[in-house]
Amino acid sequence: MVADLPNSAPSNRMSIAPHTVTRLDTSIPTLSSVLKQHGYQTAHFGKWHLGASPYSPLEHGFDIDIPHFDGAGPAGGFLAPWDFAPNLQPQTRGEHIDERLATEAGNWMAEASQDGPFFLNFWAFSVHSPFNADPDLVAHFVEKRSPYNIQRSVVYAAMVKHFDNAIGTLLDKLEELNLTEDTIIIFSSDNGGNMYSVLGNIRATNNFPLRGGKATDFDGGIRVPTIISWPGKTTPNSISSTPIQSVDFMPTLLEGLGIPLPSQSIIDGQDISNTFTGNSPDPRPLINFFPVNAVVPDWLPPSVNVQYDGWKLIRSFEYGQSERHLYYLYDLENDVGETTNLAAEYPSKVHELDLLIQQHLDEANAVVPIANPNYRAGAFDYSSIGNPAEHWRLPVVDANNAPPQITAYASEQRISEGQQTSIRFYVEDDSNNASVNYRQVTGPEVELQQTEPGTLLITGPTVYTETIITLGFVANDSVNTSVKHVAVFIEPVESAPTVDVTSDTSSVEKGKSIGLNITTADKNREPLTLAVSSSTLPESELTAPPLQGSYDVMIPEDFTGDSVTLTFTVSDGTSQQSTDFTFSVSAPAAIVDNTTNNSSGGGTVRFWQLIVLLMIVWGRRIGISQKAAPGRLLSEK
Repeated sequence: MVADLPNSAPSNRMSIAPHTVTRLDTSIPTLSSVLKQHGYQTAHFGKWHLGASPYSPLEHGFDIDIPHFDGAGPAGGFLAPWDFAPNLQPQTRGEHIDERLATEAGNWMAEASQDGPFFLNFWAFSVHSPFNADPDLVAHFVEKRSPYNIQRSVVYAAMVKHFDNAIGTLLDKLEELNLTEDTIIIFSSDNGGNMYSVLGNIRATNNFPLRGGKATDFDGGIRVPTIISWPGKTTPNSISSTPIQSVDFMPTLLEGLGIPLPSQSIIDGQDISNTFTGNSPDPRPLINFFPVNAVVPDWLPPSVNVQYDGWKLIRSFEYGQSERHLYYLYDLENDVGETTNLAAEYPSKVHELDLLIQQHLDEANAVVPIANPNYRAGAFDYSSIGNPAEHWRLPVVDANNAPPQITAYASEQRISEGQQTSIRFYVEDDSNNASVNYRQVTGPEVELQQTEPGTLLITGPTVYTETIITLGFVANDSVNTSVKHVAVFIEPVESAPTVDVTSDTSSVEKGKSIGLNITTADKNREPLTLAVSSSTLPESELTAPPLQGSYDVMIPEDFTGDSVTLTFTVSDGTSQQSTDFTFSVSAPAAIVDNTTNNSSGGGTVRFWQLIVLLMIVWGRRIGISQKAAPGRLLSEK
């Protein structure tokens, strides 16, 4: 419940790392508990690694929790029978836990949606270890495997497919329930892919072109995909380059739903809804605190890192040689793979970012690593940083024959349309009989022009979003095989957004509305905003237009003009484009008096004929009555 510091550490470690918190205090408000207080039905499906009861989802604001398991991964595997799901019995042998959970979650949504708003927390077990999947799916991906590709684990590919099936089940259920346009969806991940577990002679996955992965401070461990679908707020098929953190989800959702933030606790995140329209907020420091000793590939001693305005600083506590801490500084905009440590070249930038780190740690009252008083001078091997522990290393086929070493790099890693970069490659091998082959594995197909042995020339193609062209190099000496990848980033060509407005009619009567259809597009896939204005129609008569779809404009009955011109302006935050749509306005059609229209043949004419006939008959009766009994007539009247 509370972080603390051990009394000691091994003598070859320069700092004492804290014991971190493993349970979430139930007094802390969570998204689920706040939503429940405001009438939302809540359910958690899947993994929960924050403690068993009394710290389970049921104590954190969730009405139900399936399968009510608090382990790190699906003990025993993903395929039924499951020994970790006490409240979920498989329907078939070999059933995948996430696919079954998605079905159960869909059934819950169908029931919950009848009684009001709901919050579904779907934390899939995929793609955590252990590594297993349906054998038929594994066989399917065997045919797709290539030694040149970055991802080569067929088991991991099948695990991703199971997860994809589960998400598809949830989205299909929303469509079936007609809730797609009334549901906010956030898809994200807790960390980068596992690049340390060894499956045969390859690793589970790879986060290239990012460095490292899960359990590291490099971007391969902390930069993850996030997709947000918020009907009426997000631009479909758009991409935002603004960095966010998962702590932003709670304030963004609550403020967007009109629910006040909890006042009794500090909220670390911020509302990021302005990024949905391309209005990026001012840069802010994003802190990741990872004070542990995880000896995986690309590991660092207990560290903290900050990203701010395109820069990233990593501080490894108490591991400095000439100063207290060890620092790594990276220019992420130009070195996404974190290959070049610039700390020595930019000491003022290190100082600036380190102050941001310290300010956050002080404000959070964090328990941080301290210098190890028992450290034996010279005992720590700095060359071991980044090298995995023995059980995380790839197996060596022949200990007496080292694998070929491939060197490959681009003269310019980032180019624009029409620019060129040279890819240089060579192989070093003890047996001197290794050959190297190459192939493009990602990005739009480009010509690989070999200008001389070991040199390829690439010309930047036309792209409208940042695109990565990846080349895979494979070297084999008949015993060992080595793989190396090189990425070239292609800068997008700037393109203005477009807006198109159409209608089935070109005129409308006063007091009625005209229906328009709006289509916006942007090759750069940037978030867009759309505004409408008119010099003839009052602004009060115009509502905010959608980026896509139908749009109705009502013409007031007292409108005095004979036409209306609407100007639609779409913007991506940098450039904009406008288009006009003009339609005529006519007076309301005259009301036709059907009482004199004998040609109608309708019921109105027959009705009046009946009235005239009754008047004639009644008049005759009056005449007879006046002759026979004049007093009675008055009485009848």
